[in-house]
Amino acid sequence: MPDLCQALGRSRGRHIELRPYPLPTPGPLGLWFETPAADLIIFQRETTSLHQDHIVLHEVGHMLADHRGPAVAADQWQALLPGLRTGAIKRALQRCTYDTEEEREAELVATIVGEWASVLDHVTPAECNDDLSARRVQAALGDRQGWL
Repeated sequence: MPDLCQALGRSRGRHIELRPYPLPTPGPLGLWFETPAADLIIFQRETTSLHQDHIVLHEVGHMLADHRGPAVAADQWQALLPGLRTGAIKRALQRCTYDTEEEREAELVATIVGEWASVLDHVTPAECNDDLSARRVQAALGDRQGWL
């Protein structure tokens, strides 16, 4: 996930910082904050790594689609994320349901990218210079860049 976010950050010209955080439950599992200097994705620390990856990909989906979140007052962020400096936030997305088109779109992006990454992790053969078919698969999938 860090490699994907680093590549996406380079592509967008903005650093993406990933930060696990013990988010209160019930509540959002992930948050995307846009600051003047970088994008910050906060994700639930208290879950599995597979679930964390999906949460991050969901927030990346919001970034890629340039979704806009509702205005949230700084004191609301402080209540949700005590100790986190929130003064520089320009835009933030935080929702707990999937009842909007934006949420469904972000979830679809997370699912598609996650599936592609999973396939690439399992399909990419070891280097095999003797077999033409294996070389073709390696050429098509080996760089793991096709889904970025």
